[in-house]
Amino acid sequence: MERIKTIVLWGLIMIGLANHSIIDLLPLFWSVNIAIDSSGVAPQAMLVMMSCLSYLIPVAAILCLLYGKNRLSLYCNLTLALLMLVFCVLHAAVELPSDNTGQYVLMFLMIVVSVLLAMKSWRLVKKS
Repeated sequence: MERIKTIVLWGLIMIGLANHSIIDLLPLFWSVNIAIDSSGVAPQAMLVMMSCLSYLIPVAAILCLLYGKNRLSLYCNLTLALLMLVFCVLHAAVELPSDNTGQYVLMFLMIVVSVLLAMKSWRLVKKS
């Protein structure tokens, strides 16, 4: 049951990161220019990093929880949960001076969920 709860928390992280992107795009409906850079060149390193953070890391952790049968998979999950916690806190700190107030609520909830995820992952490691 504990693994299922942890998987649900990972799912909430993925949903939160998807909503983070959607909230950034919403001003388009009011003709607001949301472009960071108008050169037309997307920074590939940032795109790869965000795809890893929003999909690859949560999926790797979920696979560790679903199919991992040893302690190493639980330590891997814990490491990924701590990495996500650090990312959420640092990203919120950078995002705070934002004109998009919808991000404040979302980033606060992302930090809460990532703290719960790290705590649940730590308990899984201690139990095994």
